[in-house]
Amino acid sequence: MITHRTDTSAIQPEVWVVDDVSFPKYCGALGKRANCQVAVSLHAATDAASCPLEWELFLPEEWSQGQQRCRRAGVPDEIGHVSKTRLAPGLLDRLAAQGLVVPVIVADAGYGRSVSIRLAPEERGWSYVMAVDPKQIARPKAAEPHQPDHGGLGPPTLPRYRDLARPLPGLIDADTLFQEVTWRPGSKGAMTSRFAVLQMRPSGKEASCTAQEQAGGRSRWDGVLPLRALLVEQPEEAPETTGYWMSNLPATIPITDLVRWAKMRWRIEHDYRELKHGASTKSSTSSRTC
Repeated sequence: MITHRTDTSAIQPEVWVVDDVSFPKYCGALGKRANCQVAVSLHAATDAASCPLEWELFLPEEWSQGQQRCRRAGVPDEIGHVSKTRLAPGLLDRLAAQGLVVPVIVADAGYGRSVSIRLAPEERGWSYVMAVDPKQIARPKAAEPHQPDHGGLGPPTLPRYRDLARPLPGLIDADTLFQEVTWRPGSKGAMTSRFAVLQMRPSGKEASCTAQEQAGGRSRWDGVLPLRALLVEQPEEAPETTGYWMSNLPATIPITDLVRWAKMRWRIEHDYRELKHGASTKSSTSSRTC
């Protein structure tokens, strides 16, 4: 395990952002960037600044299958492939073990589309706002399962929903209320768009299995899928919705807070861009001086 850790004793972030960070390598013989390392990273962020707290290198599955190549690269034999969605909860746990108060956890759809990565904070009593793929299926808040009649043979049939689950865009209708929200200043003026918040029931095989486990097993589950908040973005000029974020925060949370947290990942991208630009400028200046 190769990790990096920052002293977090004086940091009071508004969110923790789960992200990826790459470390490209420049090859002089080739005259270009060749090869790079990727790490799952965790950053503290506010509107004004961000700070990387910890990261862990990600070993692709194809690398773990090439033992000779791993040894040439100095990868210990005991290190194998672990998916990014499994590495991320480990980073969160290690920081939480330091006694820190865990703020709202933010992630892009690369992580948010995974039921397991969303379940990890829930099991630990933490809050999250994560981008999700619009192909994610769900049912509206009002959907209720019904109990089929028992024929008398075998165990009773599980309660089931009559209507099929639908992709997230299918939850938006003429009654969905969008409102204009401004979340931060931008280089060309205030960042403003239209958003709506609704409650829905994430569905699918993995969501149903998780609900059963949380209820204590198949026989104890009443068939009701849990409610989650869904933040939806549709700019004034856009013909369709452009973004979806899922959260386990209560529906009473102001929409302005949900939007700010959902969009907080920009801070990480901005700071890395500034860092790379500064490093590039310094490198160029040093070359000319030499």
